[in-house]
Amino acid sequence: MPVLRVLDRISRQTQRLGYMKRLVKRVSTTASSNLDNIGNDLVNAVLRKVRTTLNEDRLKYIKIRLFDKAYKTIKDQASQWGDGKTDIEIQMELQDLYLADPTLPSQTGKLVQEDWRRYPFFGMSLGFIREGTFSINTRGQSLLHLVSINDELEIQAFHEFLPEHNPFRIHKMQRLLFLYSLLENDGEVFIPLLTQLVQQGNKVFSDRDAGSFLPEIYQKVISRHRARLQSVEMRERLIVLEKSAESISKQRLQEKYEGGGAREEGSRPRIEPYVDVGILTKPDPMKYDYTLSAFGLEWATQVQSIETSDEISGFLQKQFFETAAKAWFSIGVDSIPMDQIIPNLQSAWKAISSANGYAPIEEIALLAGIKALVSENKVIEIATAREALIAYQKANPYAVRFTVDRLGTLAHAKFIDENTR
Repeated sequence: MPVLRVLDRISRQTQRLGYMKRLVKRVSTTASSNLDNIGNDLVNAVLRKVRTTLNEDRLKYIKIRLFDKAYKTIKDQASQWGDGKTDIEIQMELQDLYLADPTLPSQTGKLVQEDWRRYPFFGMSLGFIREGTFSINTRGQSLLHLVSINDELEIQAFHEFLPEHNPFRIHKMQRLLFLYSLLENDGEVFIPLLTQLVQQGNKVFSDRDAGSFLPEIYQKVISRHRARLQSVEMRERLIVLEKSAESISKQRLQEKYEGGGAREEGSRPRIEPYVDVGILTKPDPMKYDYTLSAFGLEWATQVQSIETSDEISGFLQKQFFETAAKAWFSIGVDSIPMDQIIPNLQSAWKAISSANGYAPIEEIALLAGIKALVSENKVIEIATAREALIAYQKANPYAVRFTVDRLGTLAHAKFIDENTR
């Protein structure tokens, strides 16, 4: 069955990837989750008021980003700052305190109370949260593992203000996991969008500029998938995508309009996460203007000929880590020999295996590849890891067990220790 790699329910989804840490942690620690308790938990955590002292960074953020009438009191307090009066105490939302950090690549994307129901869908669309049961997926386990490696206090930072452990900072291992997930689930839109942006030259573009490319991209995706056999779910998703294309096209005909609309709602949640992972950069972190980074230009070069869902799958399996290595290090990075891959896979398996001892082979390979590239400057492609695992099992038939999916493809793996054998 063909896979549609297009994000669903894109309207007003989470823009900052850091919020995902709280969402995933919540579903991992709650025996029974639903949309209500994970959505409300997220907004209640980040909208909680924290008393702090005003400083220049927070002053600038308040003046530029807090423009709603609800923030009148804090804006009045900010207007009194200066002329020797620098000890003003204020109450700011926890998320605003973190977003006011000028070291972040983007300082936009705060959440609002009334949209609590929409925010969890981003975690489901990226495969971190299981839709229907609202439980943690293996990809979510990988995220929590990478957070714990870097700084466990990033999770605690949603309970108390810890400026040195800002959860909106996305570190290298986390970036790779998010980037893989974004391409895997929205590659049919973002890759052609990235190609279009490169063709415009490396100039500054806005969210509206990026959104203007979406109708044609959507239509190509729709035409490609409608030419194949489809499930009912696929047809419904294509209909929603077509309606979105029509809405953006109508809005694009308007010469001038105020505020946001279908164009911004389709582009912001789609391109803002790529600022966090480093493919895009912002001249001003508080505005929705972008340019491609050197990292992003290298990625654009590597994926410019990729278009279909199957081509994206092949790229992720065979070229993802090599491309990341070239983009980050600008030089070739050695691949790990086949006979040396197994220890990396065993380490990854221990981190994310379920209670029955099994873990999806792709997820084991993805986590092993991320840790190898960042920690060892070595490349392990997912397809290579799968081959190494199969070869290891043939040589050591009692050391690894597999499960297969309904198509007969190896799906999960479990390493068996020597005592159990």
